[in-house]
Amino acid sequence: MAERRVVWSPSPVEEAARWALRRADAPLTPEEESAFQAWLAADPSHRDSYQALHATLEDPALTEAMAGLDAAPRVVRRPVARAIPRARRLLPVLALAACAALALVVVWPNIDRYMATPLRYETAGGQARTITLPDGTALSLNGDTVVEARLGHGHRWLTLSRGEAYFDVAHDSDRPFEIEAGGRAAITVLGTAFDIDLTRDVVELSVYRGRVRFTAAGAGTGRELTAGQRAAVHNGQLQALADFNPAAEDWRQGWLETEGITLGRLAERLSRRSALPIVLTDSRLATRQISGRFRLDDPARLLATLGRVHGFTVDRQADRLLLVPAA
Repeated sequence: MAERRVVWSPSPVEEAARWALRRADAPLTPEEESAFQAWLAADPSHRDSYQALHATLEDPALTEAMAGLDAAPRVVRRPVARAIPRARRLLPVLALAACAALALVVVWPNIDRYMATPLRYETAGGQARTITLPDGTALSLNGDTVVEARLGHGHRWLTLSRGEAYFDVAHDSDRPFEIEAGGRAAITVLGTAFDIDLTRDVVELSVYRGRVRFTAAGAGTGRELTAGQRAAVHNGQLQALADFNPAAEDWRQGWLETEGITLGRLAERLSRRSALPIVLTDSRLATRQISGRFRLDDPARLLATLGRVHGFTVDRQADRLLLVPAA
């Protein structure tokens, strides 16, 4: 049977609801806050939708009105002559009811997400971890990675707020699996295997099995990727597809292969396998292009080798590894 795919193309109101949910869960990371501010600035309708939703949901009068919905109705008889003044006094209540209806329209489709228990998993630099979610989905987390999952009755959601993770999603045609990557990209699947690499400037998706819909935040329907294809979102734009060998060993087996990556992004990826964070002391180093196939088990040694070719040295300090331009 052909696999059914679900395309996520959220409206500004739906995106506003997603951001409201994310901000209600926990404080945003610096990367997420940057993505949130970029989304607000991208279109006036984004800020209007979010502010309207936030103001409505935070209104104490709305909370009180909603709490009163369970109260027994009371019938109060009044003279006909007072009908018009009473109607006028009811206008604020009717307006409040309209606000409540708007809030329900926005929140109700996400109520399953509200009710689902959040499951948070995190790894430190130099640590890797394999997790099986209650639905049978297997996650392999690289170092310095943070994910949060919510498994509802009709949907499954996961947020990758930092790092890199490989997903082997359990097939469930009744519960699509949606992933948000740093607020910058979205992936929707039913059952497949793929990797998401989230760095400061790039969200990269590599599909190992099945089909995946990849969408830049706020950018319409996105693009479908199949096994052996890779794509990235950079500066809010979905980049061209590239092919790769899904059978080749990757970071899960301790290898990194690239046909072109900046030193800045390589440093971020190597920091996941290092007990010490890797810091570039000169922004000009960040744009240097690196290609090759590398072992990841000793990042400091690898960087020292690369430095001899690309003109930098590694200064090992107590709390970090500094990459310094060669004299």
